Amino acid sequence: MQEIMDKLILVGSKISGDSIQGSLGKPEYSYYFLMRDFIPALQRLGTVVEVSTLEEVDELFERHDALGREVVFLSFSPPQQTPLGLRCPTVAVFAWEFDSLPSVAWDSNPQNDWRYAFARMSGAISTSREAAALVEEAAGARFPVVALPAPVWDRHAGLGSPEGVPLSLGDRQFSFRGVVIDSPILGLSADGLVRKPEPVPAELPADPEPVQVVEGRFAQSWQLSKALLRGWWAEVRQPLQPACEAEHAVEASSVKSPPEREEEPARSIRVDGVVYTTILNPADSRKNWVELITAFCWAFKETEDATLIVKMTHHDLEYYRIVLMTLLSRLAPFRCRVLVLHGFLEDSQYRELIDASTYYVNASSGEGLCLPLMEFLSAGRPAIAPVHTAMADYVDERLAFLLKCSPEPFCWPHDPTGIFMTHRHRLNWQSLMEAYKTSYEVATADPWRYRQMSAHAFAKMRAFASVEAVAAPLDEFLEKIMKEPVRQVGRQLDRSSAP
Repeated sequence: MQEIMDKLILVGSKISGDSIQGSLGKPEYSYYFLMRDFIPALQRLGTVVEVSTLEEVDELFERHDALGREVVFLSFSPPQQTPLGLRCPTVAVFAWEFDSLPSVAWDSNPQNDWRYAFARMSGAISTSREAAALVEEAAGARFPVVALPAPVWDRHAGLGSPEGVPLSLGDRQFSFRGVVIDSPILGLSADGLVRKPEPVPAELPADPEPVQVVEGRFAQSWQLSKALLRGWWAEVRQPLQPACEAEHAVEASSVKSPPEREEEPARSIRVDGVVYTTILNPADSRKNWVELITAFCWAFKETEDATLIVKMTHHDLEYYRIVLMTLLSRLAPFRCRVLVLHGFLEDSQYRELIDASTYYVNASSGEGLCLPLMEFLSAGRPAIAPVHTAMADYVDERLAFLLKCSPEPFCWPHDPTGIFMTHRHRLNWQSLMEAYKTSYEVATADPWRYRQMSAHAFAKMRAFASVEAVAAPLDEFLEKIMKEPVRQVGRQLDRSSAP
């Protein structure tokens, strides 16, 4: 009997490991990575079982609860999607990046009012202190809530060092399997954006032959398909939706599945000089990816040894291809390098990318956590980032070049009305451009300061987001949850505690 008395911790996410490659950019795709990163800390506290159906949750609960075993279900999902009415104690693990919580039951769904959801679950784990305080205010002081980051440090600490990472500006490389858009080999020119009087051919080749492009600077051959530029003017492109509509827009575009194709071998991508890396979803306007690229090209218009790597987390290249190509053409000519990656990064390739990077860049107007930023910091890579929302919990001037922002009215991302009910943090573009320049000067002229920033990033994330740092408060929280009676389904919302 004794061997089964440890906690049974059930975990589930809308996206699974089998579907993640085809789910990049879709709503809640990042919750899979959040769940994956929490599992090592949870495994210290009990037996972890990943479930795929709600029937499985209650079946496991009933079986083990009858044996006297403590069972809890962690649903890695926003509160409006967290399952309610289960017999098993249920906890929502979620990320949130705004200064107010949804309090309107739109679409005739009471769960869209998060107060309704909190009243019918056993507790909540938020990934930021700001969001945890909002939950406590909305659900009442007796509602169990804790702020905990994903424990990512242990998985990436091997790339860092307590003494800081030695600065490397020489030739290095990483492997990648997918579409690579490399600015120096595109022949970019704003002249290409002007309509010519010549008639456009009625039909384009169905499958144009790839052309070999050789760039002396990189001393290697590249393949660039003419399909990359197909439809530059032939397609009519609607403007990108604001973040308030982003989730619905991505859902609509995900109906058409990408065609199956043979898996291409990974290619080796070479970089040198000061390398800035960012990982973002182009469907999310809060990421400010256009501003991030324009500030980089403006800061390093005459700087050849500066590279920006933009890893796009979206399943459909067509969603952003024309916007990207038009943007780069309008910025041309520039001597710096913009390298855009489209495809899934395996764990080993991701580590290679971190190892080849000098800095991580975050220019977003709000973050529920930002796992890539935390992972790069854990590996001792300093950053360019603002100090707001979840980033305020771990970003400071000793590990990052700080960006200026100011609050502006905004809407909740899944609110179909788009009414301004909250705020986001508007980026100061000038401060981003200046941060690029200052960070470049540090990397090229002050290696001691760079190494100090690297060491501080490593130490800060070890204290903040290691398995050891997260496991203890997580255990205390789960003990509290398991000792509380399961909240009854249909319990009336206590309006006295509602904002």
